[in-house]
Amino acid sequence: MVQTMIETPEEKTITKVKENFFHQVTEYLIKNSPGMRVVKTMLAVIICLLIEHLRGSDMASHACIATIVCMQPTLKSTFKTAVDRTIGTIIAGIYAYLLTVLLISTIGMVPTTLEFYLLIGALSFPLMALMLVIKKSSPMAITVIVYLVIMLSVSNTNPLLYTIDRVLGTLIGIAVALFVNWLPPLNKIGSRMGTVNIARVENQNFDTQNH
Repeated sequence: MVQTMIETPEEKTITKVKENFFHQVTEYLIKNSPGMRVVKTMLAVIICLLIEHLRGSDMASHACIATIVCMQPTLKSTFKTAVDRTIGTIIAGIYAYLLTVLLISTIGMVPTTLEFYLLIGALSFPLMALMLVIKKSSPMAITVIVYLVIMLSVSNTNPLLYTIDRVLGTLIGIAVALFVNWLPPLNKIGSRMGTVNIARVENQNFDTQNH
């Protein structure tokens, strides 16, 4: 026979107190939260920093920038943004690598000179024009960021390895944004929150309508 355990009045009181406490804490967090998108962005940044630390990256900010830019109000919009950013990141990586080989390895330009800086700035125009031609204007910001980060930091490293590492950092940030935006517990809490706007990132509000 299966014996059914019956709670004593004291145990029932303790259980009720715990449930009430948890309910009050949850309600407090929901009412006073700055918004689930803000919370998710913070969590995504922390995860990116941990991953970059574990893989020994010397530029964790790259993954963090990518995850912040990629975080959107819904999983669907985040996925669409992730696809666009991934395409832009890969294009920027290939473009930067080819320019690095041409300008530094072939022509022999010194990456710290004023001429190199001015040329790199001017060569961002063809990259942006390319993104417009292929109708991928939305990821233009992250594309140019990846390009500039690679070109302005590649002087003392292997161009190919450095490009791969920087592109990988961006892709990690994008993947983390997708993962955090998918997490069911956060979405469950987010469905009960209101709306808050704290800043505009590429014309997107940091709101909490994150279902």
